[in-house]
Amino acid sequence: MNRSTYIISTILSAVFLISCLTSCNEDNFLEYEPRGRYSVENFYQTEVQIEGAVNGIYPTLKGLYNGAIWQSVEYRSDNTTFIPNPNDRGSVGLEEVDYFAITSSAGIHGTIWGSCYKGISNANYVIHFIDEVPFDRAEDKAAKLAEARFLRAFYYYILTQSFGDVVKVTEIIESEADAGDVLALRRAPRAEVISEIIIPDLEFAIDNLPAVWGAVDNGRATEGAARMLLAKIYFADREYEPALIQLDSIIESGLYALENDYRSVFAPGNQNSPEIIFANQFSVTANQGAGWFLSFLPYQSGVDITQGIFVSTSASKNIPTQDLLESFEEGDRRFSASIGFYDEDENDPDNELIPYCRKYLFTPVTNGGSDLNFPVFRYADALLMKAEAIQEINGGLMDETFELINNLRVRAGLPLYFPGNPNPDLDINSPERLEQAIRDERRVELAFENHRWWDLMRYENLQEVMQAHGEEQKEIQDFLDPFPEAYTNITELLAIPFSQVEQYGYRQNPGWE
Repeated sequence: MNRSTYIISTILSAVFLISCLTSCNEDNFLEYEPRGRYSVENFYQTEVQIEGAVNGIYPTLKGLYNGAIWQSVEYRSDNTTFIPNPNDRGSVGLEEVDYFAITSSAGIHGTIWGSCYKGISNANYVIHFIDEVPFDRAEDKAAKLAEARFLRAFYYYILTQSFGDVVKVTEIIESEADAGDVLALRRAPRAEVISEIIIPDLEFAIDNLPAVWGAVDNGRATEGAARMLLAKIYFADREYEPALIQLDSIIESGLYALENDYRSVFAPGNQNSPEIIFANQFSVTANQGAGWFLSFLPYQSGVDITQGIFVSTSASKNIPTQDLLESFEEGDRRFSASIGFYDEDENDPDNELIPYCRKYLFTPVTNGGSDLNFPVFRYADALLMKAEAIQEINGGLMDETFELINNLRVRAGLPLYFPGNPNPDLDINSPERLEQAIRDERRVELAFENHRWWDLMRYENLQEVMQAHGEEQKEIQDFLDPFPEAYTNITELLAIPFSQVEQYGYRQNPGWE
């Protein structure tokens, strides 16, 4: 395979042969009717084909959240770890991600890099061809373009959060000859990618996406989702004032609200509740049932926990750490809603219980999976982000900040924070204490939802937190004894995949060879 062919197929996925994506039926836009195979030359010609192409940009994002995102953003953090199965060593590579023993050749780097550029390439095709395609209504055309630009921005967000400086690609590659220009590209500064691609794409999406879609289009990007992603972009650089504008718009829209019961937010049948701003959609009837959460269950549990499907012997990943367990206050309803305990031997009263993530487990789980979604953006997250933004902008002890975090504490069944509280654990008597309270709330409210690593990056205390976490893990996880390298190479950014550095000469990130 020559260099041009490689960069088309591996980096950009630019040869885009689309099938089974030409129409959505009356049940859900995730369901497609096969209409044959198409090439770039004959596909982007009708409104229906454009809609199918836009539909085709979403699955890559869903795939990332099913695997590489939770592995890099939750599992690498101090929130979760793994339990090794001595009889199944097939997932050693994934175990090494947790204790930072991987190299730049590890699959996680290439999965995120390659998947994001595949999504960007698919979005670029829609953006390139849509202008010449006739639509019955101009607003529908603008909305499809806005979806494509939202998704392109999302993939670039993941890239910049994961790798920092990345390659900018905004045009399509129509032939191998065109790939020569791409070979000359180098990693652009992260700030440039944000200012020239991500922010313009999201501003267009905000202006042209609907506030809500019809029920058959659940899961499509909305104005609120675009505002939330833009707020995330600003937050990553601690630019709180422009982020607050987007958060206020979301909160004041009246479209979103907290559910009364925390666990019901994640339950089948309620997966598109008013608390959900954007979610990856799963449907058993569309043969796309959710099953990714099964790897979060104890490998010893068989069918005991699922009451149906058998848990793989390579499971027990994304297991809550002791530190996370101790982060929940006594009586916090979110604890039992998010975390379960498995007793491998109920007849042994001294048997150690195994903690696991149960946030997404609703029994019985069948071979078709479950009808539940993965909540990418929740209204609770928006409230916590606003509390953080207000605190960072104003300092002091702001009444509105207390109100925002206390809304979540009420639902969790916890007493309220306020200055002068006679309970010293609840007395917020300084801006520093309030800042920590916001961070503590955020950690337990959003546990297992893939925020923690990027939060630590924003807090600028990642190295401190993770080094302390590593020392604790080495004390309590004796299976790390043979690995002196455990937790010695804690890098904020992932590595540019070794294959890409080797072939194209990209500058490698610090800490990687």
